[in-house]
Amino acid sequence: MVSLLAALVALAAFPAVHDLAVRAPGEDTLAPYSGTCPRCLHLRGWAKAQCPECGRRIRREPWLGVATALAAALVAATLGWSWVLPAYLLFVLLTTALLLTDLDHMRIVDRLNLPGTVMALALLIAGAFLDGDGRRLVVAGQGAGAYALGALILFLIARGGFGFGDVKLAVSIGAFTGYLGWGVLGRAVVTTAILGGLASLALLALGRASARTELPYGPFMIVGGWVAIILAGGLGGTILT
Repeated sequence: MVSLLAALVALAAFPAVHDLAVRAPGEDTLAPYSGTCPRCLHLRGWAKAQCPECGRRIRREPWLGVATALAAALVAATLGWSWVLPAYLLFVLLTTALLLTDLDHMRIVDRLNLPGTVMALALLIAGAFLDGDGRRLVVAGQGAGAYALGALILFLIARGGFGFGDVKLAVSIGAFTGYLGWGVLGRAVVTTAILGGLASLALLALGRASARTELPYGPFMIVGGWVAIILAGGLGGTILT
């Protein structure tokens, strides 16, 4: 039941998430639920399958919505009924939007990431105390600092191949994986590295990239964090008891 409810919440919120991701890199006022066309930013409305301005048809929206709902459902299955569940659902929705901005514009957009992270962490802190799990916040804070520090070192070493937005993204991923334990955070880091490596090798093999091609690293961090959280209690298991 908790997984179904989480999936429905994610599906209901996805139109707003997608619109925020499309409009955030620009200077326009954010307008969720407008049905913004990703190509020309025309406010076509979600009822229109084709943009009247540029002719773009809805393509990625349905499967991205399903993927977001699935991620939310699996995260909810890991957590079970708990006060921190809303914080984790917000984390999934926020990182979905950031994944899109990084894929579309090679940017982790601050005006989405920073306020979204603050709200998600505030919900996490409140939920932890309501659950009587305040001690987990210590590891969450340490995890956020450790992951951000590691990302900062990589940023300084890479000199352009790794964005500072990824360093700021590491704060929320480190906190939400660290809340469930150091092992979960470690799994997120390892999974991220594996996904990034496999994607790079696949693109090289297909001739879609060269050794000098810069790839957005944020999506790998985000999916790595999701996978680590989902597997925290084993498939179908609940970690927070």
